[in-house]
Amino acid sequence: MSSSLIYCDHNATTPVHSQVKEAFIDAVSLYGNASSLYSLGRQAKEAIELSRQRIVDFIRCQPDQLIFTGSGTESNNQVLKYFSDLRQYSKEPVHILISAIEHSSVNVTMEYLRSYGVEYDVIPVDQDGYINLAQYQTLFKSYTKLVSIVFGNNEIGTIQDIKKLTEIAHEKGAMFHTDAVQVLGKHDFNVTDLDVDFMSFSSHKIYAPKGVGALYVKDESKMLPLLHGGFHERGLRASTENVPGIIAFGVAVTHLDVARYEVHTRSLINYLKNELLKMTGTIINGVNSELSLSNTLNITFQGCSGYALAMNCDLEGIALSTGSACSVGSIEPSHVLAALGVAVEDNKSSIRISLGLTNTMDEMVRLVSVVKMIVERLRSC
Repeated sequence: MSSSLIYCDHNATTPVHSQVKEAFIDAVSLYGNASSLYSLGRQAKEAIELSRQRIVDFIRCQPDQLIFTGSGTESNNQVLKYFSDLRQYSKEPVHILISAIEHSSVNVTMEYLRSYGVEYDVIPVDQDGYINLAQYQTLFKSYTKLVSIVFGNNEIGTIQDIKKLTEIAHEKGAMFHTDAVQVLGKHDFNVTDLDVDFMSFSSHKIYAPKGVGALYVKDESKMLPLLHGGFHERGLRASTENVPGIIAFGVAVTHLDVARYEVHTRSLINYLKNELLKMTGTIINGVNSELSLSNTLNITFQGCSGYALAMNCDLEGIALSTGSACSVGSIEPSHVLAALGVAVEDNKSSIRISLGLTNTMDEMVRLVSVVKMIVERLRSC
């Protein structure tokens, strides 16, 4: 096993930036409850508001349009379950559209909400993971209340035309939510210009600790709390705030440089594509162009188990993930790759490589060498 880890799973979570770590550790001493009137509480509240301001400056909206949550998953759930509440209160039908390549915090939640009378349909995607606009428009109903489409997909890196998709939804009388967990810091956007109604974020995807998310809400009169029991976050998210986590989130945002990130990670991904495609039976899944997350590569090695490849890479000191979910010892094909039309066997033969600022070209050279060695060995078994 290699003595130094080559970490290639940044879409799952990122290492904590050294300066963010320092800020987090220092913030642990700021133990006052931000809802309290005494000085320790006021200091905590001021620190929260500074982080809020840093984030809204980056995504370009107003401070009263951002609430802190516990994760990107919680943010997604808060949006979706508002429409379930709407269904119960109004007694009128509610229909939601989601894409076929959503994160499980969206598609699993929608299956749950179906039991509460919420209808939903899945918008298909093409072989590159993009939504066909003409087909999309045919799926709206007179009572479609929301569209939820992931901004940048975590498995294949596809970046959707959120502005156009939002425009169509609004024309049809529906609100629009996008899971932007994977695009924050990786792709330049202006949330106000996109005109979305809701947008979800997560701190641990941008070199901050786990345990904090954020939700952009264009009009808070169109939102209800997911958690009840307090008036935190303007009454939209009960629970004493995770002050150190929120401070770390704000500091992490100050270190984001989208242009630098894209140049660095795209050069590494392009090298991997060029080298790995030299192997026979190798296929890139999803869009193979610059119209995608610069750090993401989903690739199939035909005749080779993706799970076995990932496990053997781990033994060599390389951390990457499969394109499918492992649950209780069984490997389920990725629903994202299935939506692209990838055959089941190729689906199970895929891995995802997601890079970050800490990766180097020397690491990529070693990764290619190790992957080639393991694939050849697995195919010969």
